[in-house]
Amino acid sequence: MNSLNRVFRAVLWGVVTSGVLSLVRQWSLSHAGQTAPGQPPKNVSPAIRLHRDPVCGTYVSPEISVKLEKSGRITHFCSARCRERYAGRAARAAEA
Repeated sequence: MNSLNRVFRAVLWGVVTSGVLSLVRQWSLSHAGQTAPGQPPKNVSPAIRLHRDPVCGTYVSPEISVKLEKSGRITHFCSARCRERYAGRAARAAEA
């Protein structure tokens, strides 16, 4: 009976501890200006879609990317060097 009592106390202690930790987490999130898990975040700007540089594979924001417009389509690059390499490849492909 003594071992059953120990198991019961351990389970009860785990349940109480997890409940207290959950309450502390909720309290700290509410006082930090954040929301609880599963709730929509407050004061967060929308995500910016990143574009992948076709030469080096770097993801770059459209605001800071080096752009190349061809046939009405805009391609985003991380640098002028990558844009030049891409344009050189396209020119060689067109010659072949």
